[in-house]
Amino acid sequence: MREDQSVAEMANEVLMRQAKARADRSGEPIEEAMEAVLNTEAGKQLRELRDGPHGEESVEESQVEMARGRAKERVEDLGKRLGEAPESPTHG
Repeated sequence: MREDQSVAEMANEVLMRQAKARADRSGEPIEEAMEAVLNTEAGKQLRELRDGPHGEESVEESQVEMARGRAKERVEDLGKRLGEAPESPTHG
């Protein structure tokens, strides 16, 4: 993976690597191996990533956006938990 690589390029590389490994193991043609890989849950997720709205972003940009989103979710979750009444009584 290269920093300047797009999400679509990275996903394609992973899919091709998995298909090649499957074809090498099973002896099936690479096209059939690719079809089998694309039908797995991981293959479906990679295809969605490749073909989705962020496919042309660089991998680095995408990683930064995902990290931002996760951080925002954690802050929101913490805020919700701090705003709730404690589950057990406090003494004081």
